[in-house]
Amino acid sequence: MPGSRRLLPALLMLTIVSYAVALSLPWHHRWDPALGAYRIVDGIDGASWLLGVIVLCAVLAWLLSRDQAGFYTKMAAAITAFLALTGMVVDYLNWQAVGAEANSPVFVGPGFYVALAGSGVLVLTTVLGWRWIESW
Repeated sequence: MPGSRRLLPALLMLTIVSYAVALSLPWHHRWDPALGAYRIVDGIDGASWLLGVIVLCAVLAWLLSRDQAGFYTKMAAAITAFLALTGMVVDYLNWQAVGAEANSPVFVGPGFYVALAGSGVLVLTTVLGWRWIESW
């Protein structure tokens, strides 16, 4: 597919932008004993692991923009998508457990959902790349 050579890196750049935006938005709340109240946690404070996924996505975008994408690029994309989705699930479950310990409702902010949407785009990119790279 001729258009896929430009579409896959563009989708990865969309993923990177959504992750970067998500890091600046509120993700969760955390009990702060010094304040005696809850403090809203931004993505960079609560989900800094996403920086590693951003770097992996940037490397994948660079690899997919070149003519040498092949089996190893497909495997790297699949592993990156797996890590991103696993990180999102673990982050959600961890904050649910934190909320249960503090006996309070859990606030899942817009940053979490923006990152979840970015992970969906990453999975879409991986599936399309897995199907299209062999036909290049």
